[in-house]
Amino acid sequence: MEKVILNTKREILPLPELYERYSMDIYRYSLSILKDSDDAKDAVQETFVKYVENENTFRGDASQKTWLLVVARNYCFSKLKRADNNNSTIDDDSFDSIYELKLDDMITLQDALKSLTPQQSELLFLKEYANYSYLEIAEITNNTLENVKIKLFRTRQKLRKILEGSL
Repeated sequence: MEKVILNTKREILPLPELYERYSMDIYRYSLSILKDSDDAKDAVQETFVKYVENENTFRGDASQKTWLLVVARNYCFSKLKRADNNNSTIDDDSFDSIYELKLDDMITLQDALKSLTPQQSELLFLKEYANYSYLEIAEITNNTLENVKIKLFRTRQKLRKILEGSL
């Protein structure tokens, strides 16, 4: 029996087409992690800067979109880590004067989503919004397939508890 070897190298798009095709996906993905529009825009910019700087290292093992999402993911979590290290404590009195407290007990889906960790938001975004398969999510997040399934299951359970608690 003769072995058939398939060419696994993928089409490499030029930068302008790459940006046109994937910048909004990267923005939405970054926004799901960072939860800040300006930070998400910075993530898009930094992702494409990293791509230009490291374009010659792209081997084509994964799609360019997957490669870009991994770069964006690394940037986002690095930014969150830096922010955690630079956090200063906020005086409760000044916090109350800046943000009006909610008086009702009802929680919206948006509020529930904001209560998720960046990792939980990321997984939920990739599965439910971007419609990636579990396998693709595992590749992007550098997790095992089973780990992705378990984490998504737990994230959905957490959302369900938060939303049921508001009824």
